[in-house]
Amino acid sequence: MSRKEAILEAARELFNETSTQSSTTNHIAKAIGISPGNLHYHYKNREEIIRLLYIQMRKETTLSVDELPKSIATLHEHEKILIKVQWKYRFFFKEMLSLFARDSELEDLYIKDNIAHRRRIRQVLNNLIINEELTITDEEDIDFLVDSISLSWQFYSSLLHTIGQEVDADSVQKVIKYTSAAMKPYLTKKRK
Repeated sequence: MSRKEAILEAARELFNETSTQSSTTNHIAKAIGISPGNLHYHYKNREEIIRLLYIQMRKETTLSVDELPKSIATLHEHEKILIKVQWKYRFFFKEMLSLFARDSELEDLYIKDNIAHRRRIRQVLNNLIINEELTITDEEDIDFLVDSISLSWQFYSSLLHTIGQEVDADSVQKVIKYTSAAMKPYLTKKRK
């Protein structure tokens, strides 16, 4: 592992354990036994590190159009992978809005990616309709379902936290049930 990779890994672990606000570049440098100056040789500031971690996360979760799930079974398999990646980068989802307040470049990047992600969710739903696993004829219903799925994935761990439930690797897996419940009214007889 290169020094730059070690810095990113240490930062991700610290951010997950505490928060991005309480984990300074000095803390990150100390965690891997280098000087703050050495860290700043590689990365300008904490925001740059967070942006690079976000880009890493995006690479681990983004599928090409050809790779998008075409059945509910493959969708659930993909969701299991997404959960693992989201847990790996859980600081991002816990602090998303405050991160955006501190870094407009990250916010712009995320908005662009989120719009693209929304199109991919829509394509997955279209795949399920084509494969006769879902039946949705109203375009507005498709948009509502896309938004429901997106909301669940982006803010489920925050919801758990705000209702006093433990947020851990097991509890976040329940988001798949929310996705399934959102799709349930549209399941075809083939899938019921």
